[in-house]
Amino acid sequence: MKISGLSIRPVLCYNGLMDTLKKRSLFWDVEGVDPQENEQFVIERILDFGDEKDFRWALKFYGEDRLKAAILKSRSITGKSLYFWCQFFNLKINKCLANQSILKQSAFSKR
Repeated sequence: MKISGLSIRPVLCYNGLMDTLKKRSLFWDVEGVDPQENEQFVIERILDFGDEKDFRWALKFYGEDRLKAAILKSRSITGKSLYFWCQFFNLKINKCLANQSILKQSAFSKR
């Protein structure tokens, strides 16, 4: 796009992105998280460890449908968080639990 001789390329407007993505409480083990390339990871961390401000950012940035899809696809959101978000988004709990790794048989589980 050109405005008065200036060339401007479209850029995603992150609105508070840097605050959320720089939080050590969310991303203690990684540096420089890309919110588009690592969408599932970012959503899982926010839903599991984020606060209300982080959730509002994720809801605005990703939208409700992508958050719901991430919940249903997730294998790593903790049990308490998973139950909470399933209730919050009115998702069926059995669908939310379908991909959880804690429900899968492991080599050490009782048979």
